[in-house]
Amino acid sequence: MKLTRRGRVAVMMVLLAVGMGLVSGARALNAIAAPTLTALVVSAVLVYRREPPTASLSSVEPGFPGEERSLSVALTGTGLSTVSLSLPERVNGDTAEQEVTLPQSVSYNLELGGRGVHQIGPPTLSLRGPLGLLERDVSVEGTTEVTVFPQRYSVENESMLARLFADELEAERQEFDRLREYRPGDPLRHIHWKSSAKHDTFLVTEFDPATRDETVSIVGTAPQAEVDRMARLAATIADLAFDAGYKIELATPSGHVPPGAGDAHRENILQLLAKTKRGNLTALGNEEVDVEITYAKRELIARLGAQEFTIPQLLERIGAHVDGESTTPESEVAQ
Repeated sequence: MKLTRRGRVAVMMVLLAVGMGLVSGARALNAIAAPTLTALVVSAVLVYRREPPTASLSSVEPGFPGEERSLSVALTGTGLSTVSLSLPERVNGDTAEQEVTLPQSVSYNLELGGRGVHQIGPPTLSLRGPLGLLERDVSVEGTTEVTVFPQRYSVENESMLARLFADELEAERQEFDRLREYRPGDPLRHIHWKSSAKHDTFLVTEFDPATRDETVSIVGTAPQAEVDRMARLAATIADLAFDAGYKIELATPSGHVPPGAGDAHRENILQLLAKTKRGNLTALGNEEVDVEITYAKRELIARLGAQEFTIPQLLERIGAHVDGESTTPESEVAQ
């Protein structure tokens, strides 16, 4: 239990009255000191005996960096209280201390910052006496989470990515048709090594163009300093592939989303990318994938079919821009 600013003034008045009483007699004590001291004692008893309140935080809708959200804190109990709320590093808002009369709900406006799943709460509460002279800090439970999706790159020419899918991934979506002799220009990955070993020439696999698997599989891994940028690129590719009519499968060190389509599946992809951290893959690690984003040669690399790009190269190919400026890494963009 501690004195408030008003309580400290009251104590100073008591001390001043006592000093005046020593000089002028008991009248100053009766007129000022006694009532003020009584108020302090009564406030202390009431604050000590008051039941601690409870706090319940509303859910916060997920979103992208820069979007605004509202949060409500419902407080139970009786009497005066002060409430304040601290926010995680990547969530912004005015959560200054407020004085409320319980029970009451307090609303906060939040601005989503950087990618991640961030915990908010519990709030900090102090119970005050009826005259606001003393207060007691109390511990309350009550937290909520807010998910901030990775900010996607703005793409000028979506058809560039569509052409990359068509050029580099089409053969991987087709069923086996036959073997034929190697011709200059055939991708080396299509050479059928086991059959070629039995002949005097290389044989390559040819696929049936009539059948296609409409799933784009994406794998993403990166060190801690590059996870944000990896997630941002994966979200951009997945978003454009969704719009082009493909199903999406995603694997990161934090989980696996099986193939699917639709708005709910798109949000599942973004949820996984929001919570992704560095680490080893949990799925698809040993399988051939359509898009692999990984850290190699001291930089982030994107492998799309047979082609390999640095991130600036790929962003330039698909006409991506960051906040109006081309190919700026996410680590350089203010969160």
